[in-house]
Amino acid sequence: MTCLKRLVAASSGAAVVLAAATAAAQDRTPTGEPGGKDACMEILAHRGASGYLPEHTLPGYALAHGQGAAWIEPDVVLTADGVAIALHDITLDRTTNVAELYPDRARADGRHYAADFTYAEIERLSVVEALPDRYPHRTFRVPRLADVLELVDGLNRTTGRRVGVYPELKSPSVQPDLARTLLAELAGYAWPIRIQSFDDEALAALDTDLPRVQLIARPDQLTPSGLNRIASYAIGIGVPKELVFQDSAVVELAHHLGLQVHAYTLRADRVDTTFDSLAGEVAALMEAGVDAVFTDHPDQVLALVARSCDTAR
Repeated sequence: MTCLKRLVAASSGAAVVLAAATAAAQDRTPTGEPGGKDACMEILAHRGASGYLPEHTLPGYALAHGQGAAWIEPDVVLTADGVAIALHDITLDRTTNVAELYPDRARADGRHYAADFTYAEIERLSVVEALPDRYPHRTFRVPRLADVLELVDGLNRTTGRRVGVYPELKSPSVQPDLARTLLAELAGYAWPIRIQSFDDEALAALDTDLPRVQLIARPDQLTPSGLNRIASYAIGIGVPKELVFQDSAVVELAHHLGLQVHAYTLRADRVDTTFDSLAGEVAALMEAGVDAVFTDHPDQVLALVARSCDTAR
């Protein structure tokens, strides 16, 4: 059984344990959240506007900002010389031409790890689109996290907006300096920041007052005791959208414990088979009370959310 299937199966029992969770709930109000608790569902740009431009590229992040996303999501890994870069995997093979430029640098498993390359070497790579029916060209480079933060800061200043950054710690157990490096990079920026990770130990131990979101990886994290533990250090949980579609009681369960729910990932070109359109997915998540959603297509989801919010008013 896959992790996602186990999580979906676990969520089906959420309604049964909701009463027990309510008794254990505390009065926790999330902080550092644009829009506040009464805002419509927030739009989180998943790896940038990755439905239009390759993921984790500066143009993709800029497009997401221009399309109106409330948050930009860079995944973060480290290079051999300790530079934080925006990259979803700890390997370079899926999204770059690393095998062409460095054919002799793969490990025994046949993959090229970012930790084996300096940033100067990675900077030579071209980012390639991982999905066959999206952006067709090799136009962009792998950016440093510092470049991403400067981009968002600059666009916030020139537009007057306060778009936040929502970095994910990728595999911190094999990158012991990642958390320290990330926090150092984030220091000094005044706009909203959230930090997320699947690694609950690393996220709980993070030495920061910045809001944290726990990405759910195990069924036990969705029990009342599991969510209570998460609520001791995080403001919310990140869950697969399929989990909410299967049983929206998981949202109510989290809310009773003072946790927001952020669902992933909406893609206009890859709609869940349960629905006829992206609009159906958006409507289901809003009806369930999801607080924020990750999407590859910020403009389309934002338009659907805004329309629903206007109708509700």
